[in-house]
Amino acid sequence: MDKTKKHILKRAGTCVAVVLMLYLFNRLTNQAFFSQRNLTMLLKQASVLMILTSSLMLLLIETNIDLSGGAGVYLSGVTCALLVVKCGWPIFPAIVVTIMVGIMMGAVNGFFIGRIGLPAFIVTLAAQQIFRGTGYVLTDCATIGPMPKQFTAISENFIPPAISVAAVVLVFAAFVFVNLRNYRRMGKWYGTKGHLVENLLLGAMVAAVAIWVFYGYKGIPMAAVIAGLIAFMSYIITTKTTFGRKIFLIGGNKEASRLAGINIENIVFKSYLYEGLMYGIGGIVLTARLGGAASTGGNLLELDAVAAACIGGVSMSGGAGSIMGCISGVLILTAIDNVMSLMNISSYLQMVIKGIILLFAVCLDLYTNKAKFKFKLKK
Repeated sequence: MDKTKKHILKRAGTCVAVVLMLYLFNRLTNQAFFSQRNLTMLLKQASVLMILTSSLMLLLIETNIDLSGGAGVYLSGVTCALLVVKCGWPIFPAIVVTIMVGIMMGAVNGFFIGRIGLPAFIVTLAAQQIFRGTGYVLTDCATIGPMPKQFTAISENFIPPAISVAAVVLVFAAFVFVNLRNYRRMGKWYGTKGHLVENLLLGAMVAAVAIWVFYGYKGIPMAAVIAGLIAFMSYIITTKTTFGRKIFLIGGNKEASRLAGINIENIVFKSYLYEGLMYGIGGIVLTARLGGAASTGGNLLELDAVAAACIGGVSMSGGAGSIMGCISGVLILTAIDNVMSLMNISSYLQMVIKGIILLFAVCLDLYTNKAKFKFKLKK
């Protein structure tokens, strides 16, 4: 069987698996899952996880990790809530300071891991305790709120349905233009005409579902817009910048990257700065969504981000990953969480199931990497 047929069969198998999964989810929830309202809420629910996963992807690609993500998001949210509710700050200055605090937390991790050379696991585990403990000290482990409506609008407002449909059409038109341009410019490196048609059909299906969902309820939630912009920014960083290419090189072979003249310490430091930026943005969106900074905010969010990245094909061994895969992983994990909630499954049992999913994702990643390695040895 040639490479093209294998690719087609792989794509077809993925599509069939997704359809079967959606059908199963819909049956388990008595047709409640595949409704326009629930799918819109699912996107809103996935927004904070998508924000954190898009930056964690960079760390995993370069063989680092961050166990302080949830705590960083929580402390950022606490900072914003305290400034707005307790200190009476205007919303915009509070947001700016919150983002700066998030970047500072990322800088602390980046300094000890990138500059000093300490293990990422130990540093971020310590940072997890420091960040969350600091938040508890500042709030006495109480919820800070309620936030003003102007602030909660960051997450809870919607783009009107008509404008949402127009936005989806424009994004799809840009997708078609980029694919056609790449096909003409790259020739055989892009793929065959079948590959082009396949991409366009897949894009058309996604656009059609998005139009059906957004036009049938309230439109695009603002939280999903922010998450989408962050995902697009991560896509640009990983595919269109030298910084992104260096991240993949470091993950592929750190010693070879060093011999090639790449300043690994500087790249790692910048990666954690970007992760810190996502602390700030994620904390703002989460606080806006909850209407305040709760003591449980961001709890275990870092583990969900790792699971979503692994499900989306980001290798724990480094050197491989894509933002589209992360988006898929986030949506799959959030959909499973949503289905369990609709079925009224105990929150404790949900933790068990999500832990099993994380273990399965890591095992799958290990199996895939071993298979690739054996294939290279045979060749």
